[in-house]
Amino acid sequence: MSGVRQWWNALSQAPLLLWAVVYAIVAVPMQDYAMVAGFTHSQLATIALVPALLIHVRWHAQQVLPRDETLWARALMVTAVLISAAFTAYSWRSGIDELRRWGLAMLVGYAVYVLPRNWNDVVLVVTALVLAPLGAAVFALWQSFAGIGPAAFGIPGTSLTRAFGTIGQPNSFAGYLNMAWPLLVGLSIWSWTQRRWWRWWRWWPMLALAMVWLALGLSFSRGGWLGAATGMLVMMWLQAGRWRMLAVTIVLTVVVVLVGGWRLIPAPLGPRLGSASQIFTAPALQRDEAQQRPDVYAAVERAAQFGAGWAMWQSAPMTGVGAGNYTAAYGDVAYNGWWISRGHAHNAYMQIAAEQGVIGLLAYFWLWWVQWRRSRRIVRQDGGLHWLGIAACGTLAAVAAHECFEYLQVHYLPLHAAAVVALAGVSERLTQQNGEERV
Repeated sequence: MSGVRQWWNALSQAPLLLWAVVYAIVAVPMQDYAMVAGFTHSQLATIALVPALLIHVRWHAQQVLPRDETLWARALMVTAVLISAAFTAYSWRSGIDELRRWGLAMLVGYAVYVLPRNWNDVVLVVTALVLAPLGAAVFALWQSFAGIGPAAFGIPGTSLTRAFGTIGQPNSFAGYLNMAWPLLVGLSIWSWTQRRWWRWWRWWPMLALAMVWLALGLSFSRGGWLGAATGMLVMMWLQAGRWRMLAVTIVLTVVVVLVGGWRLIPAPLGPRLGSASQIFTAPALQRDEAQQRPDVYAAVERAAQFGAGWAMWQSAPMTGVGAGNYTAAYGDVAYNGWWISRGHAHNAYMQIAAEQGVIGLLAYFWLWWVQWRRSRRIVRQDGGLHWLGIAACGTLAAVAAHECFEYLQVHYLPLHAAAVVALAGVSERLTQQNGEERV
Protein backbone atom coordinates (compact mmCIF):
# COMPACT_ATOMS: atom_id res chain seq x y z
CA MET A 1 0.00 0.00 0.00
CA SER A 2 2.89 2.35 0.70
CA GLY A 3 4.06 1.99 -2.92
CA VAL A 4 0.58 2.82 -4.22
CA ARG A 5 0.40 5.82 -1.87
CA GLN A 6 3.78 7.09 -3.06
CA TRP A 7 2.68 6.68 -6.67
CA TRP A 8 -0.54 8.57 -6.03
CA ASN A 9 1.31 11.35 -4.22
CA ALA A 10 3.71 11.68 -7.15
CA LEU A 11 0.82 11.92 -9.64
CA SER A 12 -1.06 14.45 -7.51
CA GLN A 13 1.99 16.71 -7.55
CA ALA A 14 2.11 16.87 -11.36
CA PRO A 15 1.35 20.36 -12.74
CA LEU A 16 -2.32 21.01 -13.54
CA LEU A 17 -1.37 22.01 -17.08
CA LEU A 18 0.40 18.67 -17.58
CA TRP A 19 -2.82 16.88 -16.61
CA ALA A 20 -4.66 18.97 -19.21
CA VAL A 21 -2.06 17.91 -21.79
CA VAL A 22 -2.50 14.26 -20.81
CA TYR A 23 -6.27 14.65 -21.24
CA ALA A 24 -5.67 16.06 -24.73
CA ILE A 25 -3.52 13.02 -25.62
CA VAL A 26 -6.07 10.52 -24.32
CA ALA A 27 -8.92 12.41 -26.00
CA VAL A 28 -7.54 11.85 -29.52
CA PRO A 29 -8.86 8.27 -29.99
CA MET A 30 -12.17 9.08 -28.29
CA GLN A 31 -13.33 11.27 -31.21
CA ASP A 32 -17.15 11.38 -31.35
CA TYR A 33 -17.59 8.59 -28.80
CA ALA A 34 -18.84 9.52 -25.32
CA MET A 35 -19.43 13.14 -26.27
CA VAL A 36 -20.28 15.59 -23.50
CA ALA A 37 -22.95 18.23 -24.17
CA GLY A 38 -22.34 17.93 -27.90
CA PHE A 39 -18.57 18.42 -27.59
CA THR A 40 -15.93 15.84 -28.47
CA HIS A 41 -13.27 15.21 -25.86
CA SER A 42 -10.64 16.82 -28.10
CA GLN A 43 -12.75 19.99 -28.15
CA LEU A 44 -13.19 19.79 -24.39
CA ALA A 45 -9.44 19.28 -23.98
CA THR A 46 -8.85 22.43 -26.02
CA ILE A 47 -11.22 24.32 -23.75
CA ALA A 48 -9.61 22.86 -20.61
CA LEU A 49 -6.12 23.83 -21.73
CA VAL A 50 -6.97 27.54 -21.73
CA PRO A 51 -7.78 27.95 -17.99
CA ALA A 52 -5.08 25.40 -17.10
CA LEU A 53 -2.56 27.51 -19.02
CA LEU A 54 -3.71 30.72 -17.33
CA ILE A 55 -3.54 29.13 -13.88
CA HIS A 56 -0.09 27.72 -14.61
CA VAL A 57 1.20 31.11 -15.72
CA ARG A 58 -0.30 32.73 -12.61
CA TRP A 59 1.15 30.19 -10.17
CA HIS A 60 4.54 29.91 -11.87
CA ALA A 61 5.05 33.50 -12.99
CA GLN A 62 8.67 33.48 -11.82
CA GLN A 63 9.52 30.10 -13.32
CA VAL A 64 12.11 30.12 -16.11
CA LEU A 65 11.00 27.67 -18.78
CA PRO A 66 13.60 25.36 -20.35
CA ARG A 67 14.74 26.40 -23.80
CA ASP A 68 13.09 24.32 -26.53
CA GLU A 69 15.04 24.29 -29.78
CA THR A 70 11.84 23.48 -31.72
CA LEU A 71 9.92 26.54 -30.43
CA TRP A 72 10.66 28.84 -33.36
CA ALA A 73 9.83 26.13 -35.88
CA ARG A 74 6.48 25.60 -34.14
CA ALA A 75 5.81 29.33 -34.15
CA LEU A 76 6.66 29.50 -37.86
CA MET A 77 4.19 26.70 -38.63
CA VAL A 78 1.38 28.49 -36.79
CA THR A 79 2.31 31.74 -38.54
CA ALA A 80 2.08 30.01 -41.94
CA VAL A 81 -1.45 28.85 -41.11
CA LEU A 82 -2.38 32.40 -40.06
CA ILE A 83 -0.98 33.90 -43.26
CA SER A 84 -2.88 31.47 -45.47
CA ALA A 85 -6.11 32.16 -43.56
CA ALA A 86 -5.61 35.92 -43.83
CA PHE A 87 -5.11 35.93 -47.62
CA THR A 88 -7.70 33.32 -48.59
CA ALA A 89 -10.36 34.08 -51.17
CA TYR A 90 -12.61 31.49 -49.54
CA SER A 91 -13.53 31.00 -45.86
CA TRP A 92 -11.30 32.52 -43.19
CA ARG A 93 -13.38 30.65 -40.60
CA SER A 94 -12.08 27.36 -41.97
CA GLY A 95 -8.63 28.78 -41.37
CA ILE A 96 -9.48 29.43 -37.73
CA ASP A 97 -10.61 25.82 -37.32
CA GLU A 98 -7.39 24.64 -38.91
CA LEU A 99 -5.38 26.99 -36.70
CA ARG A 100 -6.98 25.47 -33.62
CA ARG A 101 -5.91 21.97 -34.66
CA TRP A 102 -2.38 22.92 -35.66
CA GLY A 103 -1.99 25.22 -32.67
CA LEU A 104 -3.07 22.55 -30.21
CA ALA A 105 -0.54 20.08 -31.62
CA MET A 106 2.21 22.70 -31.40
CA LEU A 107 1.21 23.53 -27.81
CA VAL A 108 1.11 19.89 -26.70
CA GLY A 109 4.55 19.19 -28.19
CA TYR A 110 6.01 22.26 -26.48
CA ALA A 111 4.28 21.54 -23.15
CA VAL A 112 5.49 17.93 -23.02
CA TYR A 113 9.03 19.23 -23.36
CA VAL A 114 8.97 22.11 -20.86
CA LEU A 115 6.48 21.01 -18.15
CA PRO A 116 7.82 17.75 -16.64
CA ARG A 117 9.97 18.50 -13.59
CA ASN A 118 10.97 14.94 -12.76
CA TRP A 119 10.68 11.35 -13.97
CA ASN A 120 7.28 10.86 -12.33
CA ASP A 121 5.89 13.54 -14.66
CA VAL A 122 7.47 11.75 -17.62
CA VAL A 123 5.92 8.44 -16.57
CA LEU A 124 2.51 10.14 -16.50
CA VAL A 125 2.94 11.21 -20.13
CA VAL A 126 4.26 7.78 -21.16
CA THR A 127 1.25 6.10 -19.54
CA ALA A 128 -1.12 8.24 -21.61
CA LEU A 129 0.86 7.58 -24.80
CA VAL A 130 0.62 3.82 -24.21
CA LEU A 131 -2.95 3.43 -22.94
CA ALA A 132 -4.62 5.69 -25.53
CA PRO A 133 -3.52 3.74 -28.66
CA LEU A 134 -3.85 0.43 -26.81
CA GLY A 135 -7.50 1.14 -26.03
CA ALA A 136 -8.11 2.27 -29.62
CA ALA A 137 -6.45 -0.89 -30.98
CA VAL A 138 -8.46 -3.24 -28.76
CA PHE A 139 -11.68 -1.50 -29.75
CA ALA A 140 -10.75 -1.72 -33.45
CA LEU A 141 -9.89 -5.42 -33.17
CA TRP A 142 -13.31 -6.08 -31.66
CA GLN A 143 -14.90 -4.21 -34.58
CA SER A 144 -12.87 -6.12 -37.15
CA PHE A 145 -13.48 -9.62 -35.77
CA ALA A 146 -17.15 -8.86 -35.14
CA GLY A 147 -17.57 -7.69 -38.73
CA ILE A 148 -18.73 -4.24 -37.66
CA GLY A 149 -18.54 -1.44 -40.22
CA PRO A 150 -19.77 -0.37 -43.67
CA ALA A 151 -19.91 -2.99 -46.41
CA ALA A 152 -17.09 -1.14 -48.21
CA PHE A 153 -14.80 -1.94 -45.24
CA GLY A 154 -15.19 -5.69 -45.69
CA ILE A 155 -11.98 -7.67 -46.27
CA PRO A 156 -12.52 -9.87 -49.38
CA GLY A 157 -12.78 -13.58 -48.71
CA THR A 158 -13.22 -13.19 -44.95
CA SER A 159 -15.88 -12.23 -42.43
CA LEU A 160 -13.62 -9.45 -41.13
CA THR A 161 -13.89 -5.73 -41.68
CA ARG A 162 -11.02 -3.28 -41.96
CA ALA A 163 -10.05 -1.90 -38.55
CA PHE A 164 -11.06 1.75 -38.20
CA GLY A 165 -11.50 2.20 -34.46
CA THR A 166 -13.03 5.44 -33.25
CA ILE A 167 -11.33 7.45 -36.01
CA GLY A 168 -13.95 6.40 -38.57
CA GLN A 169 -11.64 5.75 -41.53
CA PRO A 170 -9.12 2.85 -41.79
CA ASN A 171 -6.42 5.01 -43.41
CA SER A 172 -6.57 7.75 -40.77
CA PHE A 173 -6.76 5.12 -38.03
CA ALA A 174 -3.61 3.47 -39.42
CA GLY A 175 -1.98 6.91 -39.35
CA TYR A 176 -2.76 7.26 -35.66
CA LEU A 177 -1.26 3.84 -34.93
CA ASN A 178 1.86 4.78 -36.92
CA MET A 179 2.30 7.62 -34.44
CA ALA A 180 2.09 5.17 -31.52
CA TRP A 181 3.85 1.88 -32.21
CA PRO A 182 7.49 3.17 -32.43
CA LEU A 183 7.33 4.25 -28.78
CA LEU A 184 6.00 0.81 -27.85
CA VAL A 185 8.92 -0.80 -29.69
CA GLY A 186 11.39 1.37 -27.78
CA LEU A 187 9.73 0.66 -24.44
CA SER A 188 9.55 -3.08 -25.18
CA ILE A 189 13.25 -3.40 -25.99
CA TRP A 190 14.35 -1.19 -23.12
CA SER A 191 12.12 -2.90 -20.55
CA TRP A 192 13.40 -6.31 -21.65
CA THR A 193 16.95 -5.26 -20.76
CA GLN A 194 16.00 -4.31 -17.22
CA ARG A 195 16.79 -6.61 -14.30
CA ARG A 196 15.21 -4.60 -11.52
CA TRP A 197 12.09 -5.03 -9.45
CA TRP A 198 9.68 -4.17 -12.32
CA ARG A 199 10.69 -7.28 -14.29
CA TRP A 200 7.09 -8.42 -14.50
CA TRP A 201 6.21 -5.09 -16.15
CA ARG A 202 8.33 -5.71 -19.24
CA TRP A 203 5.64 -7.90 -20.86
CA TRP A 204 3.06 -5.09 -20.95
CA PRO A 205 4.70 -2.92 -23.65
CA MET A 206 5.14 -6.02 -25.79
CA LEU A 207 1.47 -6.98 -25.36
CA ALA A 208 0.38 -3.44 -26.25
CA LEU A 209 2.70 -3.49 -29.28
CA ALA A 210 1.19 -6.77 -30.50
CA MET A 211 -2.34 -5.35 -30.23
CA VAL A 212 -1.40 -2.15 -32.06
CA TRP A 213 0.46 -3.97 -34.84
CA LEU A 214 -2.44 -6.40 -35.34
CA ALA A 215 -4.91 -3.52 -35.57
CA LEU A 216 -2.61 -1.72 -38.02
CA GLY A 217 -2.44 -4.85 -40.16
CA LEU A 218 -6.22 -5.25 -40.16
CA SER A 219 -6.69 -1.64 -41.20
CA PHE A 220 -5.64 -2.87 -44.67
CA SER A 221 -4.27 0.61 -45.28
CA ARG A 222 -1.59 0.40 -47.95
CA GLY A 223 -0.25 3.81 -46.98
CA GLY A 224 -0.30 2.70 -43.34
CA TRP A 225 1.65 -0.46 -44.14
CA LEU A 226 4.25 1.42 -46.18
CA GLY A 227 4.54 4.04 -43.45
CA ALA A 228 5.04 1.37 -40.79
CA ALA A 229 7.63 -0.41 -42.95
CA THR A 230 9.51 2.86 -43.44
CA GLY A 231 9.44 3.63 -39.72
CA MET A 232 10.75 0.18 -38.85
CA LEU A 233 13.48 0.38 -41.50
CA VAL A 234 14.68 3.73 -40.16
CA MET A 235 14.76 2.38 -36.59
CA MET A 236 16.76 -0.66 -37.74
CA TRP A 237 19.15 1.49 -39.75
CA LEU A 238 19.80 3.79 -36.79
CA GLN A 239 20.49 0.78 -34.59
CA ALA A 240 23.26 -0.23 -37.04
CA GLY A 241 25.10 -3.56 -36.94
CA ARG A 242 23.05 -6.61 -37.92
CA TRP A 243 19.90 -4.52 -37.75
CA ARG A 244 21.15 -2.41 -40.64
CA MET A 245 21.76 -5.47 -42.79
CA LEU A 246 18.28 -6.72 -41.93
CA ALA A 247 16.85 -3.36 -43.00
CA VAL A 248 18.54 -3.68 -46.40
CA THR A 249 17.11 -7.19 -46.77
CA ILE A 250 13.61 -5.96 -45.97
CA VAL A 251 13.90 -3.11 -48.49
CA LEU A 252 14.85 -5.57 -51.23
CA THR A 253 11.97 -7.84 -50.24
CA VAL A 254 9.46 -4.97 -50.37
CA VAL A 255 10.71 -3.98 -53.83
CA VAL A 256 10.32 -7.57 -55.09
CA VAL A 257 6.80 -7.75 -53.64
CA LEU A 258 5.69 -4.48 -55.22
CA VAL A 259 7.22 -5.32 -58.59
CA GLY A 260 5.32 -8.60 -58.88
CA GLY A 261 6.12 -10.91 -56.01
CA TRP A 262 2.74 -10.10 -54.44
CA ARG A 263 1.21 -12.64 -56.84
CA LEU A 264 2.79 -15.39 -54.74
CA ILE A 265 1.11 -14.15 -51.54
CA PRO A 266 -2.36 -15.60 -50.81
CA ALA A 267 -5.45 -13.38 -50.95
CA PRO A 268 -6.57 -11.05 -49.57
CA LEU A 269 -3.11 -9.81 -48.52
CA GLY A 270 -1.32 -10.36 -51.83
CA PRO A 271 -3.74 -8.47 -54.10
CA ARG A 272 -3.91 -5.63 -51.57
CA LEU A 273 -0.14 -5.26 -51.63
CA GLY A 274 -0.11 -5.48 -55.41
CA SER A 275 -2.63 -2.68 -55.75
CA ALA A 276 -0.27 -0.33 -53.91
CA SER A 277 1.68 0.29 -57.13
CA GLN A 278 -1.50 1.54 -58.82
CA ILE A 279 -1.20 4.73 -56.82
CA PHE A 280 1.74 5.70 -59.07
CA THR A 281 0.39 4.33 -62.37
CA ALA A 282 -3.29 5.31 -62.29
CA PRO A 283 -4.63 6.28 -65.74
CA ALA A 284 -6.39 9.64 -66.19
CA LEU A 285 -9.96 8.39 -66.68
CA GLN A 286 -13.31 10.10 -66.64
CA ARG A 287 -15.32 9.23 -63.55
CA ASP A 288 -17.98 7.37 -65.55
CA GLU A 289 -15.29 5.32 -67.25
CA ALA A 290 -13.49 4.62 -63.98
CA GLN A 291 -16.72 3.28 -62.45
CA GLN A 292 -16.55 0.49 -65.04
CA ARG A 293 -13.04 -0.36 -63.83
CA PRO A 294 -13.31 -1.32 -60.14
CA ASP A 295 -9.74 -2.61 -60.25
CA VAL A 296 -8.37 0.94 -60.68
CA TYR A 297 -11.26 3.14 -59.49
CA ALA A 298 -9.75 3.99 -56.08
CA ALA A 299 -6.35 4.81 -57.59
CA VAL A 300 -7.88 7.03 -60.29
CA GLU A 301 -9.93 8.89 -57.69
CA ARG A 302 -6.84 9.47 -55.56
CA ALA A 303 -5.01 10.82 -58.61
CA ALA A 304 -7.91 13.19 -59.33
CA GLN A 305 -7.89 14.54 -55.78
CA PHE A 306 -4.12 14.99 -55.97
CA GLY A 307 -4.45 16.77 -59.31
CA ALA A 308 -7.01 19.13 -57.83
CA GLY A 309 -4.55 19.98 -55.06
CA TRP A 310 -1.86 20.67 -57.64
CA ALA A 311 -4.20 23.05 -59.49
CA MET A 312 -4.99 24.85 -56.22
CA TRP A 313 -1.31 25.36 -55.50
CA GLN A 314 -0.75 26.72 -59.01
CA SER A 315 -3.55 29.24 -58.46
CA ALA A 316 -1.93 30.61 -55.28
CA PRO A 317 1.63 29.30 -55.00
CA MET A 318 2.84 31.42 -52.07
CA THR A 319 -0.04 31.34 -49.58
CA GLY A 320 -2.33 28.66 -51.02
CA VAL A 321 -6.11 28.77 -51.20
CA GLY A 322 -6.34 29.09 -47.43
CA ALA A 323 -5.91 26.67 -44.53
CA GLY A 324 -8.87 24.29 -44.34
CA ASN A 325 -10.25 25.40 -47.72
CA TYR A 326 -9.43 22.39 -49.91
CA THR A 327 -13.09 21.40 -50.25
CA ALA A 328 -14.24 25.01 -50.72
CA ALA A 329 -11.82 25.47 -53.62
CA TYR A 330 -12.27 21.99 -55.09
CA GLY A 331 -15.21 22.90 -57.33
CA ASP A 332 -13.09 25.50 -59.12
CA VAL A 333 -10.41 22.99 -60.15
CA ALA A 334 -12.21 19.63 -60.43
CA TYR A 335 -11.92 17.81 -63.76
CA ASN A 336 -12.85 14.60 -65.62
CA GLY A 337 -16.17 14.37 -63.82
CA TRP A 338 -14.65 14.02 -60.35
CA TRP A 339 -16.83 16.73 -58.85
CA ILE A 340 -16.99 15.46 -55.26
CA SER A 341 -14.20 16.44 -52.89
CA ARG A 342 -12.92 13.87 -50.41
CA GLY A 343 -11.67 16.67 -48.19
CA HIS A 344 -7.98 16.16 -48.91
CA ALA A 345 -5.51 15.47 -51.72
CA HIS A 346 -4.48 12.00 -50.45
CA ASN A 347 -1.02 13.47 -49.91
CA ALA A 348 -0.16 15.68 -46.95
CA TYR A 349 2.55 17.63 -48.77
CA MET A 350 0.26 18.41 -51.70
CA GLN A 351 -2.50 19.31 -49.25
CA ILE A 352 -0.32 21.74 -47.30
CA ALA A 353 1.02 23.28 -50.51
CA ALA A 354 -2.53 23.67 -51.86
CA GLU A 355 -3.91 25.24 -48.69
CA GLN A 356 -0.88 27.09 -47.29
CA GLY A 357 1.36 27.49 -50.32
CA VAL A 358 5.14 27.38 -50.39
CA ILE A 359 5.30 29.23 -47.07
CA GLY A 360 3.33 26.54 -45.26
CA LEU A 361 5.13 23.64 -46.94
CA LEU A 362 8.58 25.02 -46.11
CA ALA A 363 7.47 25.68 -42.52
CA TYR A 364 6.26 22.08 -42.25
CA PHE A 365 9.53 20.71 -43.62
CA TRP A 366 11.51 22.93 -41.25
CA LEU A 367 9.51 21.72 -38.23
CA TRP A 368 10.08 18.12 -39.27
CA TRP A 369 13.83 18.70 -39.72
CA VAL A 370 14.28 20.44 -36.37
CA GLN A 371 12.52 17.60 -34.57
CA TRP A 372 14.50 14.98 -36.51
CA ARG A 373 17.80 16.70 -35.71
CA ARG A 374 17.07 16.63 -31.97
CA SER A 375 15.82 13.03 -32.05
CA ARG A 376 18.83 11.89 -34.07
CA ARG A 377 21.14 13.47 -31.49
CA ILE A 378 19.36 11.59 -28.69
CA VAL A 379 19.88 8.28 -30.52
CA ARG A 380 23.60 8.64 -29.78
CA GLN A 381 22.90 8.41 -26.02
CA ASP A 382 22.82 5.21 -23.95
CA GLY A 383 20.13 3.19 -22.18
CA GLY A 384 16.50 4.18 -22.22
CA LEU A 385 17.31 7.59 -23.68
CA HIS A 386 18.76 5.87 -26.76
CA TRP A 387 15.54 3.93 -27.34
CA LEU A 388 13.37 7.00 -26.86
CA GLY A 389 15.45 8.70 -29.57
CA ILE A 390 15.00 5.66 -31.82
CA ALA A 391 11.24 5.77 -31.18
CA ALA A 392 11.05 9.49 -32.00
CA CYS A 393 12.93 8.98 -35.28
CA GLY A 394 10.74 5.99 -36.14
CA THR A 395 7.61 8.04 -35.49
CA LEU A 396 8.80 10.92 -37.67
CA ALA A 397 9.75 8.52 -40.48
CA ALA A 398 6.54 6.46 -40.34
CA VAL A 399 4.32 9.54 -40.40
CA ALA A 400 6.37 11.20 -43.16
CA ALA A 401 6.09 8.12 -45.39
CA HIS A 402 2.40 7.56 -44.64
CA GLU A 403 1.66 11.19 -45.47
CA CYS A 404 2.74 10.52 -49.06
CA PHE A 405 -0.62 8.74 -49.37
CA GLU A 406 -2.82 10.37 -46.75
CA TYR A 407 -3.39 13.71 -45.02
CA LEU A 408 -2.94 12.95 -41.32
CA GLN A 409 -3.31 16.48 -39.95
CA VAL A 410 -6.94 15.71 -39.05
CA HIS A 411 -8.95 14.62 -36.00
CA TYR A 412 -6.23 16.07 -33.74
CA LEU A 413 -4.03 13.06 -34.61
CA PRO A 414 -0.77 15.09 -34.69
CA LEU A 415 -1.06 15.61 -30.91
CA HIS A 416 0.14 12.07 -30.34
CA ALA A 417 3.13 12.32 -32.66
CA ALA A 418 4.08 15.70 -31.20
CA ALA A 419 4.02 14.26 -27.68
CA VAL A 420 6.09 11.18 -28.60
CA VAL A 421 8.80 13.27 -30.27
CA ALA A 422 8.85 15.77 -27.39
CA LEU A 423 9.09 12.90 -24.90
CA ALA A 424 12.56 12.03 -26.17
CA GLY A 425 13.56 15.68 -25.83
CA VAL A 426 12.34 16.10 -22.25
CA SER A 427 14.05 12.85 -21.25
CA GLU A 428 17.33 14.21 -22.58
CA ARG A 429 16.75 17.45 -20.69
CA LEU A 430 16.06 15.71 -17.37
CA THR A 431 19.03 13.39 -17.85
CA GLN A 432 21.34 16.36 -18.36
CA GLN A 433 19.69 18.15 -15.47
CA ASN A 434 20.19 15.23 -13.10
CA GLY A 435 23.57 14.31 -14.48
CA GLU A 436 22.71 10.63 -14.85
CA GLU A 437 20.72 8.17 -16.94
CA ARG A 438 17.55 7.25 -15.07
CA VAL A 439 15.10 6.18 -17.78
